[in-house]
Amino acid sequence: MKILEYGNPNGKKLILIHGFQMPLSIWEKYIEHYKNNFHIIVPIIHGHDPESKENFIGFADTTSELEECCISNYGENIHAVYGMSMGGVLAAAIWQNKRLKINKLIMDGSPLLPSNALIRKYMQSFYLTVTHKAQKRDPKTLERSKNICPPKYLDDFLAVLDNMSDTTIANVTTAVTSFRLSETNDTSLTEIYYFHGTAANEMIAQKSAKFIAKHYPSAVIKCFQGKAHCENAIFHPDIMIKELDEIIM
Repeated sequence: MKILEYGNPNGKKLILIHGFQMPLSIWEKYIEHYKNNFHIIVPIIHGHDPESKENFIGFADTTSELEECCISNYGENIHAVYGMSMGGVLAAAIWQNKRLKINKLIMDGSPLLPSNALIRKYMQSFYLTVTHKAQKRDPKTLERSKNICPPKYLDDFLAVLDNMSDTTIANVTTAVTSFRLSETNDTSLTEIYYFHGTAANEMIAQKSAKFIAKHYPSAVIKCFQGKAHCENAIFHPDIMIKELDEIIM
């Protein structure tokens, strides 16, 4: 796993974890905004690096690698972790492991409950099909990709897909649809925040939000009416940065 660093090395630690198939450049505005106040740590999850052939295997080895890197190089104290979608699941898994002391855990549209086999099969088939078509530069797929990634980052997005294997896609969909957040994690040291939209592709996120509200009553949950999956985070970073400022600044 490639782990990049930005900003003030003496500042509080802020970890930004991207979503499935998202390129590094999606963090451009976040890094620019927070670089003076924070030591920003940005992992590129296995299977998402255009310069590496490593496959994503599962959350266990991914969390272990990121934890080891943080403990060895930065210490165990992390001010905040913000994860989009799959990145939020990874952040939740790290929090549950208790090796890092996270002050603020922020998840955006992350599926925190397992899905059934039919949904898992559908997701895997969908991502395999879309990725293969994108790799072939199918015109319709490229046009629809503008609804997934901002056009200014489309080349970076396609570079990630070009280098992404079927193994990574299968393993990511299996890992995400199998994850279940524990109901009994200790929140005495960690504040929990969860963002989600109300569009059709946020049904799983809305269920996750209800789960958090039930089992973690101190958590702060914010719903963006009419918004799609991670829409603000990806397409309107200025809006999301304002939300994050209230939490981490």
